Amino acid sequence: MPKKAGRPTKITDDVINQMRSYMMAGVSLKDACELVGIGVTTWREFEQKEPNFRRKRKKWQGMLKARAKVNIAEQVFGNKEKGIEPNLGWSQYVLDRAMDQETKNAQNALTRANARKINAEIERIKAETKRLNSNDEGITKIVFSDDLKPDKEDDSKQKGSEDDGADTKSK
Repeated sequence: MPKKAGRPTKITDDVINQMRSYMMAGVSLKDACELVGIGVTTWREFEQKEPNFRRKRKKWQGMLKARAKVNIAEQVFGNKEKGIEPNLGWSQYVLDRAMDQETKNAQNALTRANARKINAEIERIKAETKRLNSNDEGITKIVFSDDLKPDKEDDSKQKGSEDDGADTKSK
């Protein structure tokens, strides 16, 4: 199979350094490979032959987020060596993000609990339906005739006993 023009097939120190820079900048593996001029498959094959580079890549990919956290921490705590005073705005930012995450976690927990409740109710209904549909003589099926009537019954015209209970003599 012929080589693609302009694409190195060998991972050199220069390619590794470029990949490291792109990874640390937060670029995806696919985009970093594209920028360096290699195929993702070529990089993956290299990682299979050199497993420590897969670990290094994962570390490089986490560096941007880690550095951002350090920068924010310096703003919150201050850094006398760098002449950075604590910044209340950044403190509020951190607290707001933490509150947002707690809210999201609580909402997710509630959603999962509601889903479990609904699934339990579905299972209960399935079990009841199965039991009612079986010809098990041990189950008594009760159907009220009022439940079968299409219209609501008007009880206002029915006349009950007019005895007020004051007469104690038997009739």
